[in-house]
Amino acid sequence: MLEREFNRGKSVVKVSHWACCKEEHSDGGHHYHCSVKLNGLKKWVKVKESIQSIYGISVNFSDKHDYYLSAYRYVTKQDENVVLSEGHPNLADSQSPVTKKSIQANKRKSVERSQEPKAKRKLRLSNQDTAKFIRAHKIHSYTELLSVADQRQQEGLDDISSFVFNRTEKFLRELITKTWDMAGAQDKIERQKTDRLDILIKFKYQEPCVCNGEWLTCAKEVMDLNNIDVAEFRSAILENIRLGRAKFRNIFIVGPTNTAKTFILKPLSVIYNERIFENPANHKYGWVGAEKASVIMLQDFRWHKDLIMWKDFLLLLEGEKVRLPAPRNIYKDDICICGDVSIFATGKCEIKYSGNYNTVDEREDEMMKSRWKIFKFKHQFSEEVQKNVKPCGHCFANFVL
Repeated sequence: MLEREFNRGKSVVKVSHWACCKEEHSDGGHHYHCSVKLNGLKKWVKVKESIQSIYGISVNFSDKHDYYLSAYRYVTKQDENVVLSEGHPNLADSQSPVTKKSIQANKRKSVERSQEPKAKRKLRLSNQDTAKFIRAHKIHSYTELLSVADQRQQEGLDDISSFVFNRTEKFLRELITKTWDMAGAQDKIERQKTDRLDILIKFKYQEPCVCNGEWLTCAKEVMDLNNIDVAEFRSAILENIRLGRAKFRNIFIVGPTNTAKTFILKPLSVIYNERIFENPANHKYGWVGAEKASVIMLQDFRWHKDLIMWKDFLLLLEGEKVRLPAPRNIYKDDICICGDVSIFATGKCEIKYSGNYNTVDEREDEMMKSRWKIFKFKHQFSEEVQKNVKPCGHCFANFVL
């Protein structure tokens, strides 16, 4: 109502934003407080008369506040039920009150009242205060933080902008990341305690289908066109998920391009989400993160000794403890993979040993082959018949359970 009446007419002065609160009376009545910011000067008399005439509401205007922030704080006070205009800048307090310090300050003032007051440094935001502000106002990126800081600065609040200008971009990004990592840490721990099979069962009975059953239809077609025994494939997938890595248990789908190898296993990324480690980077530290995973996914995998030593790869697939290098500027020791992680892979052909000067060794090849449960996809789908089907955890769970 106020915004509409202020904006009525041809005047270029319009309402920028506003805030409104309802104040209850002890006798059961109530009245409203409202702070309004205009983008210029404007007389209030016509607005007051218009509201009285149209709505029968008596409005009292006050200009005792020198700037909008002062009026906003007076209106909102401690009330949580504040109605804000669309696009209203974030002016909430960024620093939590420190009661103990307030009490000490009052006592000190009473003792030193007769003395000349000393200049005090303005209390700056701590990292913890800013982290609480980031979490309370759902700031997830560096750009969002800059935007909020700019809005508050324009309204006379320079706490966040001062914090931003006194820190590097790297520090601020790390603070945002750490804030949300801490916020989700407990939930993450609880999810990690959940068994892989239980998660799969949850997707079958509790999670919705996101593809209207199209993924399941396509998966059955892929199995049929490649003459794969569906019961055998399901059994192999379930055994791997339930028991983890071991000889003849790790799943390896081989075949030429466009045979739907990635398509069949892609829903695992949806189901296990943050618990899955996918495709190590092509350097010696590429496996960092795999030690925390419940599932390892190696899509279109090509072995090379710079990625992982042959003997370490054999140990990894066999289910033995294996240590892999980690950067010493971050990690005290090498990473250790020692759990029952499930391993899935796809590739154009079976993995073959290649030693110095490209030497081959059939015995090494046999040892590698014994680590996998291999399924061969041969049917290639032409571009004309290929479909863009969204990975569906619900359909995958129904397919293998």
